[in-house]
Amino acid sequence: MELETESSDGKTIVASCGPRGVVVGGKTFTQSFLIAPDGTAEDWEVQQFSALSPAHLERLCLMDSDVLMIGTGVNQCLPDTALSRILADHGRSAEFMSSRSACTTFNILTLDHRRVLAAIILPL
Repeated sequence: MELETESSDGKTIVASCGPRGVVVGGKTFTQSFLIAPDGTAEDWEVQQFSALSPAHLERLCLMDSDVLMIGTGVNQCLPDTALSRILADHGRSAEFMSSRSACTTFNILTLDHRRVLAAIILPL
């Protein structure tokens, strides 16, 4: 599914997402990935929501962003108490949504000049 052009106004956005992967800045991701507020996209070791540990979330909380989004895979999943505690300890909030929704929301917020950190678990 095409979402937008690869970049708009110099901003890196999600170009497409589908069964063959997610395209960000000309690179196709077939496994989970992160997109930093500066547009840098890289592989992420979390391959399913149940593997998201407090240490993983701690790392995300320490990264500078206005918005923290976590794409939880095909279905929306919500954090357990341990993960919620990490967010609270850092004074952060996070949006947990399906990965497809997170890709779309990432584009909208980025084009609205928000500094978004997206952690996307694949598959969609």
